[in-house]
Amino acid sequence: MKDNKVDEIVKELKELEPLIMQCSKCGTCQSVCPIYDKDLIETSVARGKLALIEAIYEGRIEEAQRIFKHLDYCVMCTRCKQYCPSGVSTDEIFLRAKSILRKIKELPNWQKAVLKIIMQKPTLVAKTAPLMHIGLKFGSKQVKEDVFKPLFKEFSQRNIVSIKSRPFTSKYGGLNKAKEEKMRVIFYPGCAITYIYTNWGEAIVEVLNYYGVSVYVPKTNKCCGIPAATMGDLDLYKQMVNKNLDWFDSIEDASYIITACPTCQYGLNDMGQKITKRKAKVPMMDIVVFLKEVLSIDIEPQEEEKSTLHIPCHYEREKDNMLKEFMSKNIAKDFSSLENQSCCGFGGTFNIKYYKDSGEIPKSKTQEIKEKGFKKLFTPCPGCAMQLSDVLIKENLDTKVMHPIEVIYEGIKKPG
Repeated sequence: MKDNKVDEIVKELKELEPLIMQCSKCGTCQSVCPIYDKDLIETSVARGKLALIEAIYEGRIEEAQRIFKHLDYCVMCTRCKQYCPSGVSTDEIFLRAKSILRKIKELPNWQKAVLKIIMQKPTLVAKTAPLMHIGLKFGSKQVKEDVFKPLFKEFSQRNIVSIKSRPFTSKYGGLNKAKEEKMRVIFYPGCAITYIYTNWGEAIVEVLNYYGVSVYVPKTNKCCGIPAATMGDLDLYKQMVNKNLDWFDSIEDASYIITACPTCQYGLNDMGQKITKRKAKVPMMDIVVFLKEVLSIDIEPQEEEKSTLHIPCHYEREKDNMLKEFMSKNIAKDFSSLENQSCCGFGGTFNIKYYKDSGEIPKSKTQEIKEKGFKKLFTPCPGCAMQLSDVLIKENLDTKVMHPIEVIYEGIKKPG
């Protein structure tokens, strides 16, 4: 490696020092880190990763590229940040450090291909969805309704929720008008709802229309950009956030932006603000929060089977109790929340790169579900839903993973 390249990297990492120096080395992050809980290795936890970055710009570690693997081995659940008594922005530090280290540790070819196609060619991805649906269906063994186990070796251990033959946006893209319109909102579906959980998207639009809310849906979904950020390409991440913000801001009569993926909301709203220095003109919020706090819906619970709830890591922490109350009063008659509200271990690209480790993280959670006999597991996150569907099948459990909006939609479809 050329000395000028090393000097450049050291200089850029040194610029993170004001953020890193906020860390008091107290170790609180150890108690909430899903990776450390599994491995009990210091480099797995935020404190250890920050120490490695410090060691580079202080000259104690010369081979900077070796540090990348330790920064990359992270679910990006942000629990270390959420519980840090010093308020250290660990997520921002790690994403910026990975982006800097990419100058000497290039993206693997498969990651380059993923970013190029999914991020930069969304129309092509939408057009090939039917082919992906057919390929998964005929190249896999069906293990459960809408869940398949691929036959080819690389993915043969996974239980994959199917890619649908028709993207959600192809049916609902544009303005979906309510009959008795009270307001208009934007619904950002994200990639998972566009291609996999299309039924969630349908339920959201139809329920909002039922309550007098007209809904704008993008005709072609553009990724929120978080996969690019976690792979170390902050420039592409910034580009994707800006593209989505441009579209949001172009719609002048929408009062809110609705999401159904906490990670998308985190990427577009929380981390997105830090990287782009921009914010959408109107508030962005989760669909359940919107139904409860803006529309103030109050319906009788419809779900009969014993139900529980997994709260995603990127869900707004101050809304946890609201979500639990909504589940018990408006969704399920026999409801109790999981005691184990730790990370599910998905982490998007983390699951792809470290599948075995990803699957070990939620074992204690699945054990609780098994012991308590829950038949329905609700979660307001498509990533968590994919991960939990996979691990529950591996434990031979028939627990169905759902979004609360599905129950509400079924309720409004009933006659009378």
